[in-house]
This record gives sequence, structure tokens and C-alpha cells, in this order.
Amino acid sequence: MNFEPLIQTLESEVEIYKTFKETEESKTAVIAEGNIEKLDEMLNIGHMLHMKLQNAEKKRIEAMGTLGLGGKTLAEVAEIAEGADKEKLSGILDDLNLYIDALKQINGYNTKLVKSRLDIISSVTKLMQEPQKGAKNTGSEKLYGKNAKVLDQPSGLGKSVINKKI
Repeated sequence: MNFEPLIQTLESEVEIYKTFKETEESKTAVIAEGNIEKLDEMLNIGHMLHMKLQNAEKKRIEAMGTLGLGGKTLAEVAEIAEGADKEKLSGILDDLNLYIDALKQINGYNTKLVKSRLDIISSVTKLMQEPQKGAKNTGSEKLYGKNAKVLDQPSGLGKSVINKKI
């Protein structure tokens, strides 16, 4: 059996996973920095890599179907192969497992990091919304709305606008 087309497809898939892992590692630093623009870039790159993986997976399934191995796992295919093909397929299987495990670990860490940053932002937002004890609005302070923009309110209106009868 000629496993070369399958091996080439799988090697291509391994390279995509390698790039994906490197991208996710870079994303960790970007999340830690809080650089939203760079994070958006990284997400777009991740999306592109995901699409490449989907295409490579379709090619792998097609190559396995051509060999009459449809429905078999890569481990099962490696068992069937002989000699150099068996070694290559086993090596590819090891590489894929390595990269997939690394991606799971990195994604778990990134998820925790994002959650932590969101918790901090939520806490700060709550603090900003709570009125300070003993603080009085003299009319000269700036008032902020929900969108964090300064509200245009002439001094002296204060509560009278809110208490206006309808």
C-alpha cells in the first residue's frame, strides 16, 4: 500500500498544528499585556489556521478513503503500515498528540488568564459605579454615564432633572 499521499497530508497538518501552538503561545503574552488590537490580530490568525486545519483534515479523510482505510484511526493505520511508512506514521501520530496536548494546556491557561482579567475589570467597574460614602455632588464634578463618557449636564440641575414630574 502506498501511504505517501497520506503521510504528506499528515505532515502538512503537523506543520499547521505547530504554527497554531506558536500562535497560541504568543496570544498568552498579548492577553497578559491587555493589548486588544494585537489580540484581535491573533484571533484572526487563529481563525485562518483553523480553516487550514479543516482543509487538511478533509484531505486526510480523502487520502484514507482512497487507501480503503476510511473510518480507521491514525493509530490503527500506523499498525497496518510496514517499515519506513510505519515509522513515519507513528512519528506523525506522536507529533500530533504532542501539539494537541500542548494546545489544550495553552488554551486552558489563556482561558484562566482572560477570566482573571475580566474579573478585575468587573471589580473596577463596580467600584466606579458605587457612590463614595460622604461624597456630595456640588454640581462642579463631572458626571459619567454607563458608556464612561462625561454627561452634559449644566450645574445646578442635578437631581431636579431626575425628580421632574411627568
